[in-house]
Amino acid sequence: MKVIEGETPLAVADLIEDIIKDKKVCDLGCGVGTFMTALDKYSSEVIGIEDNYDWAMIASKKGFRVITENIFSFSLPEADVYYCWNLCAMGIYLKAKWEGTKGTFIFGHTVRKPLLNLINSLDCEVRTLPNSDWKVYITQL
Repeated sequence: MKVIEGETPLAVADLIEDIIKDKKVCDLGCGVGTFMTALDKYSSEVIGIEDNYDWAMIASKKGFRVITENIFSFSLPEADVYYCWNLCAMGIYLKAKWEGTKGTFIFGHTVRKPLLNLINSLDCEVRTLPNSDWKVYITQL
């Protein structure tokens, strides 16, 4: 089943509500803030990191704090949960581990298949969106 664009972020937020409820969430590679808006439904605070200036400005205009910087050029900000739905998810996870970042790390479904073996070696909890094959992978840093 194809997940309709625009419904995915809310479905993901609902799926991980118990993890992000009343927590500070950092959206790694936040784009224009679509997922930030959905995560904000349950979290106490959502911050984003986005290296594309134009996209970061769009997310900022939605009322979010966005760090406009390449994610690999500085230490991640303190948060309870780090959410990453992009192709660099494993690299960002490894960076966070190397830096000693603490918290919960959530990988989105769009991770590349060769990385799934690595992700599965992390002893992740896997959750599937209802009525689809889209998954999130949850692990501790």
